[in-house]
Amino acid sequence: MRAKMLFATPLLVDEPFADNPDAVAVLAETVRTRAASDGGVRHSNLGGWQSTHDFLSWSGEEGAHLIRRAITVCNDSTLSFATGHLRRDPLNWSVTAWANVNGPGDGNAAHVHPGAYWSGCFYADDGGIGGEEHIGGALEFTDPRGPLPLMYAPTVKFGLAGCVNAGLGEQFFPKTGQLVVFPSWLRHSVTPYQGTHKRISVAFNLSLNA
Repeated sequence: MRAKMLFATPLLVDEPFADNPDAVAVLAETVRTRAASDGGVRHSNLGGWQSTHDFLSWSGEEGAHLIRRAITVCNDSTLSFATGHLRRDPLNWSVTAWANVNGPGDGNAAHVHPGAYWSGCFYADDGGIGGEEHIGGALEFTDPRGPLPLMYAPTVKFGLAGCVNAGLGEQFFPKTGQLVVFPSWLRHSVTPYQGTHKRISVAFNLSLNA
């Protein structure tokens, strides 16, 4: 028997500051300072602080490096069909980015990012999660097919690698220094953080310019 997985959804994980880990702490402190002097905005955030989409104007070289790396990751993972042939050419992206600070009990309601192709989140301080689920704060993705795989036989699962979560969700527990990129149409949320520190992250959207 041969099994082929159809209609995969990419989740890209990168470490933009792997060669300069001190820059992660600098970026985290920059966000903390901004949050202390700015009232922030409300979108999908349930508690916590979120900046306006002007992250690049105040985040310094560390913020600029992060977004440059995010664009590289997306270019490496995107093909253009504009010429009638699939080509891996750099695309003309428009970037919006914002910062987040989440404390105990804070999270984000389920949402998508209309008007963008790639979205992502960089974790400047994971708040002690360290890639584990012991204190919540997961980035949770919902199967874009909805509940269809569960409607007929909810107690039955596909017995193939990568298929057991069909119709459900998948949780990603971040580590400090990680960049996570996903399609903007993929519905996602952040489960309540149950730690005692402050989680610092930077989110962004990449849209195509005409």
